[in-house]
Amino acid sequence: MSKHLSLCHETRSRIEKFQAVAAPATRCTEYPFTASWLDCFLTRHLRPYGLTGPQYNILRILNGSLPKGLSVLDIKSRMLDRSSNVSRLVEKLRLAGFVERVPHTQDRRMVIVTISESGKKTLMDIEQAGFVNGQGNPGGKLTESEAMDLAHLLDKFLE
Repeated sequence: MSKHLSLCHETRSRIEKFQAVAAPATRCTEYPFTASWLDCFLTRHLRPYGLTGPQYNILRILNGSLPKGLSVLDIKSRMLDRSSNVSRLVEKLRLAGFVERVPHTQDRRMVIVTISESGKKTLMDIEQAGFVNGQGNPGGKLTESEAMDLAHLLDKFLE
């Protein structure tokens, strides 16, 4: 078992032990455990594609901006994790062939980043593998109503 998979199993074990003894009033402390478990899940499923979570986020952002590209600042403003070093991540994606950098037509200081055909294909491969909408991912066993309830509760939690 890989070190990362072991960490995911260890996190799940800690969550289960915690849930068994936690009083309802202290259950909010399980959120960091759940966040860690979801991060492990994401890392484990993206590794075969040579992507990290933030890189996957960038590819999805760029795919959603088609046919236009975005500046690095625009990408950063849409990132889930805004502390990421977007310039470095974009460069790694460029070297891997997932994105292309094009000089801005009017401002030579700015670069526009677009998703490449290889990046689009990789996103399609990830989706076809069931990562995005598959039964094997977290929440995949929820009914549509349960998923909507969970989304509502998470929105309420973040208010």
